Formats: sequence, structure tokens, C-alpha cells
Amino acid sequence: MKTKSQLSKNVTMNKPDEKRQGMKVRAVVTGHNPEGRAVFVRDEKVYGTPIPGLGELAFLWNANEAATYPNAGNNPAAPGIFPPLGGIRFIIGTYFPGDFIAPEPTPEMHLEDGDELGGANAGFHRTDTTDFGIVLSGNLALQLDDGAEVSLSPGDVLIENGTRHRWRVVGDVPATLASFIIGAQRVRIRFNRKE
Repeated sequence: MKTKSQLSKNVTMNKPDEKRQGMKVRAVVTGHNPEGRAVFVRDEKVYGTPIPGLGELAFLWNANEAATYPNAGNNPAAPGIFPPLGGIRFIIGTYFPGDFIAPEPTPEMHLEDGDELGGANAGFHRTDTTDFGIVLSGNLALQLDDGAEVSLSPGDVLIENGTRHRWRVVGDVPATLASFIIGAQRVRIRFNRKE
């Protein structure tokens, strides 16, 4: 987890000796010893990585395929914020107040005209994932592409099913969201949309 690896075009994980002033998350990980018995394999601090236009993310577990057991409990540390089909990401993010959260697009994000940074719909994106999130602190608003918006407070849970959406922090304090993201398959079908 603490080795430098490429996440996406301009996002990298922490360097092993780098000390940050921001987010620190304690991660306790179990695994199996050579005899197949349960053991604690890690108890460490995971530092947040600043992401321009977004806030700060702590990458807690990144795998591109399903786990098999028994295993040693090592984090696969797969690259990218969004996993491929069958992959998972466990991330805690702190997002800063301001306009809509608009990170630099990654290859896994599907954008429409105007969704790019500085565009009329900056921050809107869609990924081939199912995202399970729980607000830990602060307040967030999630807006869908038809303008519908819902506010989320600490303890609220969101299950986001590959829909086009964007986020913003409500208020003047940062918001923290824990997210478990599962790679999904998008099938191409036609919807009858009212324009």
C-alpha cells in the first residue's frame, strides 16, 4: 500500500517515507499464516493522497480481481481509482468545500460534452462501478444528470449504480466519505429519454 504505484494519468499513491499533515487512517489487516491460521498482518497508518479538484483520498485496499483464501493478507495495490470488472477499491475521501467536485478525468470515467474541467457540467461523470458510500463527517450533495439532488449527512449511505452524477460539499467544512467500489459491466442499451 505504501509503495509508489501509478493510479491513473496524474494520480499516485504515497511514497513510503513521505509524511503528510492531512488525512491519516489506521488500517488493521488480517490474513493467514503458513498453517492457515488467522493472524494480524498489518496495523498501520495510511496517509491521504491530495487529488487536485477533489480533495484527499486514502487508498485502503485496491484489487483488480476477486480474492482467494487462504492468503497472506497483502494489499494487491492495483492501480487506478476505479476498478475493472470484478475488482474492488476501498477508499476514504475528504472533499473540500467549493463548487462541484471536479477531479481531472481518468480513463475509467465516461464523460459527455461539457463534463470536462471548466465545462458547463464540470464534475459529472459515470463509471462502470457500483459504489457503496457512507458519509462519515460533513455534508455532501449528490446531483444526477436530470438535476435531481439529494443531501447526505453523517451516517447516510448511498448506493450509486453506474449513473451519471456529480458531488459537492454542502457548507463550509470538508466532508468525508468511505467508499467501497466494485467493478461492474455496462451493457449498451437504448433508453427512451424525454429531451
